[in-house]
Amino acid sequence: MPPPRPDPAAGGWLVGPWFDALLLANVAWPLVALVQVGDGFAGRSGLQFWQLYYVTTPHRWVTLLVVFADRDRFRRRRRAFLGVAAGVAGACLGVWLTTGALTCLLAVDYAWNAWHFAAQHHGVYRVYARAADPPDPTGAAAETWGLRLFLLYTTLRLATATWPDAPDEWFAPADWVAAAVPVGLVARELARTGPGARGRTLYLLSVCALYGALLWAVHARRPGLALSLATASALFHATEYLALVSWSVRRRRAADAGGMGLLGVLAARWGLVLAVVVVGLGAGGWLLDHRHVGLWLGVNVAVAFLHYAYDAMIWHRRA
Repeated sequence: MPPPRPDPAAGGWLVGPWFDALLLANVAWPLVALVQVGDGFAGRSGLQFWQLYYVTTPHRWVTLLVVFADRDRFRRRRRAFLGVAAGVAGACLGVWLTTGALTCLLAVDYAWNAWHFAAQHHGVYRVYARAADPPDPTGAAAETWGLRLFLLYTTLRLATATWPDAPDEWFAPADWVAAAVPVGLVARELARTGPGARGRTLYLLSVCALYGALLWAVHARRPGLALSLATASALFHATEYLALVSWSVRRRRAADAGGMGLLGVLAARWGLVLAVVVVGLGAGGWLLDHRHVGLWLGVNVAVAFLHYAYDAMIWHRRA
């Protein structure tokens, strides 16, 4: 089921200027990087604690709630949802039982997560494009692959920040080519923007600035700064997802509360439900991670894979 189509609103905002700027465009991301400056490659453990347990973990698990508690959505693709769940559980359990480790699954997780980050950011940008007044469908294919491949390249390039002898002479030319992509996208956006597309413009500027800074930090061999910006990108990604899900759930409830089943009931008190999910998973995750680290890691890898797969199923829509 495709996500609800936004109604054009003044400025092209999904909810409102402040909500969109802080929770979707995440314009405060520079502060996340600044508070970690000087902490070395380890970063600031306190910030990473909150980011990992109370933002990143809940944003993955909430996808299961959105899928299995939505009666109409689940009923329409029951076999697909259950088949994906069985396949992920079987693959993760099989690797764990045969190798006794999750190393290869973590490598798959990093690569899949990199693509997931790129797809989600581009998806949110396209939601804003449809909310703009008037919408601008021109250049959608070039925009899609340009933005996604730039974000994907930057996230994968981040992995080289920890390499003691990274072959920078190999990556340097590709870095410059990749850096030209957001410059072109921003220039195109500023040339066509107007009062009805402020949300779209702000979002693109924020995403491109963050990932441009991250690419520069890796290119300049600044691992501490790169990790700080990576933490900011993780917070950006998870926060915008929770905000987008909240927007989508409330819109769907307004349009068809009866067809949503349990999710429709929960949507009536979505703020409270989301708070319980965040606090419960954050506290429970921290306890399990310290008492049964192997089990918690394995379960979270499986949930991460379900999150990536289900997101592609429920949010995909042709531009």
